[in-house]
Order: sequence, then structure tokens, then C-alpha cells
Amino acid sequence: MRLPMLRVVVISVALWSVTGVVQAESKLEAIDSLPDGISKDVAAVIEPKGYRVVNEKGPVCSVWLVKEVATKADFKPTLSVKYPLVSGELIGVLQVEAKKKFTDFRGQEIKSGIYTLRYGQQPEDGNHVGTSDLADFLLGIPAASDSDPKPISGVSSLSKKSAKTAGSTHPAIFSLLPVEKPVEKATLTHNSAKEHTMLSVTLAAKGGSKVPLRLIVIGKSGE
Repeated sequence: MRLPMLRVVVISVALWSVTGVVQAESKLEAIDSLPDGISKDVAAVIEPKGYRVVNEKGPVCSVWLVKEVATKADFKPTLSVKYPLVSGELIGVLQVEAKKKFTDFRGQEIKSGIYTLRYGQQPEDGNHVGTSDLADFLLGIPAASDSDPKPISGVSSLSKKSAKTAGSTHPAIFSLLPVEKPVEKATLTHNSAKEHTMLSVTLAAKGGSKVPLRLIVIGKSGE
């Protein structure tokens, strides 16, 4: 049975993994300014207030989100696609601050630096079995090569740009996971069974609605 589209859309994002992190000591810090390394056009659509995840060894990563996210008015969720986002749409900016062992959801190591985060869907081609039950993902792209905030058209183009992030032939993917409930204040929660640490925030959407996001900031696919 298909559920009707709600005014409030909830998004859960699995973003990255750091090997050997002690989750209980992770904490959240507020950031009041954007990082260097993003274009003026991208900076214009990103909210300066960001979130930094810190563990016992220091800063792990930081995230800034777009001021407003566009959603599909006629979107209806399916078993594998839960989020009413446009393929290639800019969702935010990621700063990898850990010096090593920072990975995407597939376990690909990503160097410290600045990356844009764009929405995409995992192809059903048999090469991604076990990665996630959902097709929704964010793809990281080096900010130096992604200066236009407009959506990137074409799955191939999006994948090729993202593959530069991990220096491989596969895009750097950050899994979007099932949702729970929106929050009024940014918080970190932990799922010890899956070894995931989640950042929960709420983002404004065009048209006046809200888009709560729940991001797994520590954790990767079990495959």
C-alpha cells in the first residue's frame, strides 16, 4: 500500500564511517561559518551554521546543509525509494577532518578535504547487492570540481564526478536510511547493534515545509 505524501518529509542519511571510533565519546559541536574551498555560488545556497562531529581523537567531520531543499510535489514512496529528491540535487557540504581511515558507506577511504553532497539512487544492476535495502544515496564530489549548485543531470556524469572523491571507479556513496521522527534540536544518537552514530537535524524545504534529516556520521555497510 502506498502512503500519501506528507507535508513534513523525513530523511535519514548514512554518510560515512571512521574505523576504530569509540562511539560513546563522540559529541556534537556547532559551527558558525562555512569552510574555505567551496565556490561563491555554492556558498550562497548553504546555511552557514554547520555541525561538527568530534571523538576522543579530535574532529572527525563537519556538515553544512542547503538553506532550502527542493522536493517532488507528486512523490510517492516505494519499497526502495523513500525520499522526494531530484537526482543530482545539491544537499550540502561535507568536510572530512579525520586524517585517515575515514570512509564512505562502501568502506572506500576518503582523504581529508571539502566535498559537496548530492542526491542519487543506487542502480539496480546486480553490482550493489548487500549495500543497502534502499536505493537512496548521497554522493560526495570534490568541491573544487563542483562549483555550480544546480542539479547535475545524468546518472553517468554524477557517478564519474563522485568517483574522484575516493580515487576509484566507484562513486563515493553515503547511504540514506529509513526514518524515525523529526527533532527540534540537533542531536547525536547511537545504534550499538549496527555501530552507527546518527546526527539528527531539520532542514527547511521550498514551499514552507520542513525536512528532518537523520545522518549516520559513524558507521558503514556490514557487507
